[in-house]
Amino acid sequence: MKRVLIFGIVLLGAVTAFAQMPSVGFGVHGNYASLSIAGPLKDAYGPGYGGGAHLDVHFAMLALRVSGDYISFSPDNDKYHQALVGLLGTAAQGFKIDGGGISIWSGNVNLKTAFLPLPILTPYITGGIGLASIGVGDATVTLNGVPQGNIPGVKGETKTSFNLGAGVDLKVGITLFIEAKYTWILTEGETSTYIPISAGITF
Repeated sequence: MKRVLIFGIVLLGAVTAFAQMPSVGFGVHGNYASLSIAGPLKDAYGPGYGGGAHLDVHFAMLALRVSGDYISFSPDNDKYHQALVGLLGTAAQGFKIDGGGISIWSGNVNLKTAFLPLPILTPYITGGIGLASIGVGDATVTLNGVPQGNIPGVKGETKTSFNLGAGVDLKVGITLFIEAKYTWILTEGETSTYIPISAGITF
């Protein structure tokens, strides 16, 4: 009888401990983003597209998300051209630029905290820290179809980043979500910013 009682206590303790263990989920997501890069070409880029993967560890109303992302931005031809005219004067009016896209690889660790949780929909706020590697591809300058030279790219500038945002989880067996995060990258001189809007699924 004594052994049965001890076994029951141990079993109850194990079940209680297991119930309190965090749940873990893995998922993927797609990104749409706008960019303001440091420097004279800060407004010369159109929207960016990409995707990533994430790992969620849930502790009741709080969750930890570890994510990795890739986003690529292409120059907006009109805005890029206006920026070149501003830099080089009227001599740049006939220039055409090919290439010069920006890519951002990033890894982040975020905390998520829910508010006003509903049975299916759970709004949340999120914030975190990470690293972002910004690469700028080579660009070719042509005038009336004749190559004038190349603008060399910049690859692999890795800087600390911070983000703050909000989102909504839709729980339907699996979890669907959409979120937006304002992200600061501590680039030299002026800070670069971008706002990724992510939609994804967590299993």
